Amino acid sequence: MGVLRRGGLAVVGLGSIVAVAVSAPVAVLGANTPGYSLANVGAYGGEPSIVSDSLGQLYDTTPSGGTVTYTSTNRGSSWKQVTTADANSGDDCLATDQSNAVYLCNLAGSQGVAPLQADVWKSINNGTTWTHGAGAIPQCATSCSPFGVDRDWVAASIPSGGTSGSAEVVLMYHDFYGPSQIWVNISHDGGATFGAPQEVLASPAVTPGAVTGTLVAQGYTFCNTVPAGVRIVPPGLPHAGRIFVAWIAADLAQNATGCNVSMLQSFHTLWVSYSDDNGITWTPQQAFDGGVGHDASTPFVGFTTDNQGNPYFGFTINLNANPATCSAESTAGTVQSDTSCEYDMYVVWSRDGGSTWDGGGGLIPGSAARPYRVNPAGERGTHFFPAIAAGDPGLVDVAYLRTTEILPTDAFGKADPGGCAGPGPANGNPTTYPPTCSWNLYGAQSLNLTSSPGSATWTTTQITSTPMHIGDICNLGIACVAPSSNRNLLDFITEAIDPQGCAHIAYSDDNTVNKLRAANQTSGPCVIKHPVH
Repeated sequence: MGVLRRGGLAVVGLGSIVAVAVSAPVAVLGANTPGYSLANVGAYGGEPSIVSDSLGQLYDTTPSGGTVTYTSTNRGSSWKQVTTADANSGDDCLATDQSNAVYLCNLAGSQGVAPLQADVWKSINNGTTWTHGAGAIPQCATSCSPFGVDRDWVAASIPSGGTSGSAEVVLMYHDFYGPSQIWVNISHDGGATFGAPQEVLASPAVTPGAVTGTLVAQGYTFCNTVPAGVRIVPPGLPHAGRIFVAWIAADLAQNATGCNVSMLQSFHTLWVSYSDDNGITWTPQQAFDGGVGHDASTPFVGFTTDNQGNPYFGFTINLNANPATCSAESTAGTVQSDTSCEYDMYVVWSRDGGSTWDGGGGLIPGSAARPYRVNPAGERGTHFFPAIAAGDPGLVDVAYLRTTEILPTDAFGKADPGGCAGPGPANGNPTTYPPTCSWNLYGAQSLNLTSSPGSATWTTTQITSTPMHIGDICNLGIACVAPSSNRNLLDFITEAIDPQGCAHIAYSDDNTVNKLRAANQTSGPCVIKHPVH
């Protein structure tokens, strides 16, 4: 499928609201807008995943050169490398449980004999040693899927009265050789052993009342998906134990043009499916539909839950575009004057555990009629690589990359490969393309998403003052072709909050610093109002 792949410097925010990074400790944050400091994590690596445990210890991993993982015990100011679980690596992710055990997912590792499988590794000593999660059949990796695996995610939670040894651990992914369905493998012994793959949209693994919803979801999902993440609601909360899996999809009409090895379709629908019985049955729900010709696969979306177990998507999409018009303007070289063609940053969320999104009103019952727009209208350009983290309900941090250029698009609403590589035959591009794009990291925050999408407010901060990437960011996965279709960053950035609710963003800089980096919040409000110390 299309997404397969093999120093602390203080900065001044220059976005729509100026924010200055300070070195004050988290306990005395006082400014009205979040400020950040930058730290070098380690050697350059793409698509880093970041997570915090309940004590505030941070972990950051990249698949570049094995499952290379780092940890920080001082809120991201400095980092040290821990033991590498597997010398072979692909798609990665991180999670922790309530005991502060760390879980690492990894694609195409060295544990199984079958190709394109996913593994789960666990450490109970902060990354000093790792144990492997055994699959259903020996020498079959953790996933043990006959259809191959792509874009894996992992989540873990200890049930009430249990220990890390009895934690529920869920590995989620979609298949590579099959019709791009959403699957899970579940462990009930803390990640020591996992069951066989379970398809979340397959009968009989759907609740009787959700059969119609499952058929609708399958119509959109079959053949074209990008997994967004998996979460488990902790004990003591509404919907405790609920497992969420999330993904984006295209639609039936586009499915007829071919499955998403190419990623050529516009992925305009956002979905969750949730289980309240440890994965035996599932209830699918559409979160939002941006409409045909509007593409949220840039190439991934962000997915998270807040501290009450409510789910959120953070995504970028050319929501206001007329695909035919924008394509014609892209060909003619006039798209820079049409801001309706740009990709902007949005959020949708559910305050009732995934049943209703942004109050509902969408074409499919329960789905959002309108998302929350994050970046202000004056912040024009292209917004890619969305990330999201939530604290208290309605209190959200997001991050994204932005260039001031509007990326050329095709008639399907997809970004043109090489569209940010610069104009001219030397780049293999038309002379009508915009100048080579310079990308910077941005952070944004809302403390009132309990308000409607039209009345919620955001503060936005430009975090990097020197671009962290120059050139194209291709969203066609393995269909990206060098040299113009640049995939140096791979496919995403991620964001996490610490126990105080302060943000930490993992990203890669391949321009001047050439390091794996972290942006750590050092001032301004955090998204947990009353943290437990």
